[in-house]
Amino acid sequence: MSILLQSDFNVHKFSYNRAILAIIFALSLASCNKEPDLIGIDLLPSGDRLNMSFTDTSTIIAYTVREDSLRTDELSANLLGYMSDPVFGNVLASIYTQFRLPTNNVTFGENPVADSIVLTLKYSGIYGDSLSQHTVRVFELADSINIDSAYYSHNTIPVIPQQIGEAVFVPNLVKADSVDGAFVAPHLRITLTQAFAEKIMTAGEETLSSNAYFLDVFKGLHITVDPFTTTSTGAVLSFDLVDDLSRITIHYHNDTDTTSLKLPINASCARFNNYNHFNYSGADPELLQQLAGDTTAGNNRIFLQAMAGTKVKLRIPHLKNIPETANIAVNEALLIFTNDDPGSSLSPPTQLAIRALSSTGAYVVLPDESIGSAYFGGKYINNREYRFRLTKYVQDRMRYPEADDYGLMMVIAGSSLTANRAVINGPASISNRVKLVIYYTLVE
Repeated sequence: MSILLQSDFNVHKFSYNRAILAIIFALSLASCNKEPDLIGIDLLPSGDRLNMSFTDTSTIIAYTVREDSLRTDELSANLLGYMSDPVFGNVLASIYTQFRLPTNNVTFGENPVADSIVLTLKYSGIYGDSLSQHTVRVFELADSINIDSAYYSHNTIPVIPQQIGEAVFVPNLVKADSVDGAFVAPHLRITLTQAFAEKIMTAGEETLSSNAYFLDVFKGLHITVDPFTTTSTGAVLSFDLVDDLSRITIHYHNDTDTTSLKLPINASCARFNNYNHFNYSGADPELLQQLAGDTTAGNNRIFLQAMAGTKVKLRIPHLKNIPETANIAVNEALLIFTNDDPGSSLSPPTQLAIRALSSTGAYVVLPDESIGSAYFGGKYINNREYRFRLTKYVQDRMRYPEADDYGLMMVIAGSSLTANRAVINGPASISNRVKLVIYYTLVE
């Protein structure tokens, strides 16, 4: 169904007229001769399609900006790793988390002795070079974190300087591991120090009586990795910290038994991610130009990076000028982005999102997205493109030209818990440029 720019006009079908179109779009647009392949255009009645015209030459301004700090507490996945990206430079993801007593009034029996203590973290994914070797280190927190507090990607918590754990490993997310004679899901195992085990076992009756007391003494862990000194790409690993397998296990014996105590990391634990982009040192010059404020540097390529990295500011400034000499029914408006390097080993995000910006910079849901995510779009398709349906947005910009326009922002959906990035062709790219394709019908 067509969307009318003025509700009191009736749509009359008539043939394409090059002279009329030239007059209508002289100020801002030129019609194209070859019809692009559009998703969803097949949903329109065949009669509407026969009499529709289209344009794909709207001026688009696009450039990359830094992402604001993202909230990263109590996510469904936590990221850990280091990557050296030839386009975006280096990034390090680390984890802050509590761990808890399994029950109140924990006791270790008479004359307990720690045999070993291990931190296990269940894998849930990897991004980057799966063969990269990592060195992970574990520290105790010196200050408390709180499940009721908000934590962001830039937040850090002081740690006790003495390291309590270290592991050098190549991740294995495929092969099941054997633990105490049973096979369990792939996970990372980090041996902690004997001194840390003894600190827990000798904590005292009050400290071990409840988590309220326990967390006052054992405030949590900082789990981080070493930056690479080689040319390796590296990888960012994803962990499920609320899984039963994510925990600290103390193996010990006393006068009467040999047993273990599991200290869980679970949904009741405060936990968050910190992301460090090292001020984009070593990043692509085009990206650095845009981050320095050069809004014209996005003409060729624009850059999206998750983990509180980068996002893209968009403006389509001349939409309000289009219907100055005629009334137009907008049948379809698609904003199309093309991946600059679809063959890269660093896969692009599966979903992007676009929001309008308010006068304060807050994100506002676009009217087309309110219809539904399947209608609105934003998924990566055909190993090449992202497409957003902005029909109602375009209609409103034409209908209310006097309305304030603060532009649009495009981000990676779920960017607080994924490591993906993408390089997109800009609005002046030689091929596959960013474009807004508008199908319309002239109205008498």
